[in-house]
Amino acid sequence: MIDKPGADTPHLTLVSQEKKLPQKAGCPICKATAVKPHTPFCSRRCAQVDLGRWLMGDYAIPAHEGADDSDLNALLAQADKDPTLS
Repeated sequence: MIDKPGADTPHLTLVSQEKKLPQKAGCPICKATAVKPHTPFCSRRCAQVDLGRWLMGDYAIPAHEGADDSDLNALLAQADKDPTLS
């Protein structure tokens, strides 16, 4: 027989059984409630403002600059001169 936990006995609840309401995300531009045809924005205007920011480079992701070819050529020349590196 399986004992049922009493009111004062702590018990575990599976996460999938908990009913949580979906969180409403605000518009990233003006923080108003997002509207379905423009999700995640609240209006077409805010969507256009965000697109303009992307196109102007406001949201640019910084990139790591690669080595120049001149650096590579110098390393190859040094390797050619040093017989221990060959």
